[in-house]
Amino acid sequence: MQRPKSIGGLGVINLRLQNDALLLKHLDKFYRKEDVQWVKLIWNKYYLDSVPHLASEKGSFCWKDILRLNGLFKGVAICSPNKGDTLSLWEDIINGEVGAEVFPNLYPYAKDSKASLWKLKCTQELLTCFRIPMSRQADNEFLLLQNAITSLPPTSSHANDVWCFIWGNQKYSDRRFYHHHYSSVHPPRSVLWL
Repeated sequence: MQRPKSIGGLGVINLRLQNDALLLKHLDKFYRKEDVQWVKLIWNKYYLDSVPHLASEKGSFCWKDILRLNGLFKGVAICSPNKGDTLSLWEDIINGEVGAEVFPNLYPYAKDSKASLWKLKCTQELLTCFRIPMSRQADNEFLLLQNAITSLPPTSSHANDVWCFIWGNQKYSDRRFYHHHYSSVHPPRSVLWL
């Protein structure tokens, strides 16, 4: 029933998927830190020093439901960090890599495995973010991490992270999300005419 009419279906919209697509607009505004009062309120009240999708659930039941859609949002959104407060160094993709996989020996020594990139960039002495003593392999990876963080271009605390979507632009579209998600779950079948 939900197949497009062009391939023999009835074209009925999947309401659950459409609802998720519409709710993801809120996450888009939130992660972009748009100049909207509710976005400022939630960031200032709950997420001053934590990454939202890794922190414990906070806020109203409505906000918690929206935040549970992070998996869908992260599936179509890619972050280019500026400030780096909307993503984790260890668990999110930064420049095509996940920190826990790039530094597998150092990761177990991290005091805060949910720390944001911004938190590590702002730390005066990076070694204080790790438990010591550490293994030789972890120490070598620490030196690599330290060089990588110091080589990042300096950013102000007001430079927001840039979020792009897999369909090629920085603007979220519920229609594109719906079509992308629907086509990945239901690939088009060729129609066989007898």
